[in-house]
Amino acid sequence: VYTQTLGAAVQAPAVFHQAIAEAYGARGVAHISIPQDVFAATVSKVVPSIPTLRPRPEVAPAPDDITAVVALIDQAKTIAVFCGAGCRGAEAELKALSDRLKAPLTHTYRAQELLPYRDPHWIGGVGLIGSKAGVDAIQKADLLLMPGTDYPYVDFLPKHGNIVQIDERAFALGRRAPIALGVVGSVKPALKMLLDRLVVREDDAFFATATKTRAEWDEMLDTKADPQRSKDRIHPQAVARAISDHAEDDAILVTDTGEATLWAANWLRQTGRQRITGSFNNGAVGTGLGIANGAQALDRSRQVILQSGDGGFTMLISEFMTAVEHKLPIKVVVYDNAAWGLVHLEMEGAGNPPASGANFPNMDFAAFARACGAQGFT
Repeated sequence: VYTQTLGAAVQAPAVFHQAIAEAYGARGVAHISIPQDVFAATVSKVVPSIPTLRPRPEVAPAPDDITAVVALIDQAKTIAVFCGAGCRGAEAELKALSDRLKAPLTHTYRAQELLPYRDPHWIGGVGLIGSKAGVDAIQKADLLLMPGTDYPYVDFLPKHGNIVQIDERAFALGRRAPIALGVVGSVKPALKMLLDRLVVREDDAFFATATKTRAEWDEMLDTKADPQRSKDRIHPQAVARAISDHAEDDAILVTDTGEATLWAANWLRQTGRQRITGSFNNGAVGTGLGIANGAQALDRSRQVILQSGDGGFTMLISEFMTAVEHKLPIKVVVYDNAAWGLVHLEMEGAGNPPASGANFPNMDFAAFARACGAQGFT
């Protein structure tokens, strides 16, 4: 959300203040590049206005907007809720809203961690990292509520325009899909205001259909995750499910970008206490090792697990040596299919045969880990 280069030491106090303010205000990453000669300099001034540097408070929406949302809800026979990362801290309100409206809760990948996989309200994600239940719910509902999400994969969003989007960022409203109403405000106070106005619905047929579809989807996932379904190979779905089942309840789960993301996310059964992180909207391949190292450096007592494709791992392979050097106990799982798997899918989806450059030879990753001074297993 902010990037700046320090050209002189005298700029440091103001630039540091602005970087921190931007990071808090936009809830993102601030970056400062400091040349070596500037880094070695000293300054006499301190960072100004320290009391202003604090997390941004929640903002309640305008009451008239809530009235308009209630009117749209009253007109709709079926409702689905598509939850984004902006719903963090409003989990109880989301479940209450689902119960009140008999509305299934779907989620983005960033929001997957907010509720346990087995929570009956939480029926699945949307898109390639998602489920049939989630996709069907948002497409078939008369009205879609989108709290706290700026979901960028527009092909999976409905085009009918019967959408209410709630977000602190006014610029995000309506830019991904046509909407009926945009509400500027934080999710938790918005949901609290809505819950004060909504009556309990009795017809749960839409929710029951979504629940049935989710159960059928879960059966498919379990079948593909069965280690015994092939005698001559280990399928990636079985690996991802095994990682999910053995990860600690509060583990930090990192995914690189690529086909491995689909396996790691779709076969994960999160606990609700785990954190899931990765490149997300940027979709940057090769970032996983750096993210895992950073998360582990912040908390060495917490389990950090990275799932990466072979291409993404080799792009930033030097970061593995960084983990060894700083004794960061990250766990790294590399899916080795000797190919850019997602590129294969995209080429085939476009009706083109995969180019030869989509395949590549690989090293022995376990041997590489041992050569670096870590443990390695195949």
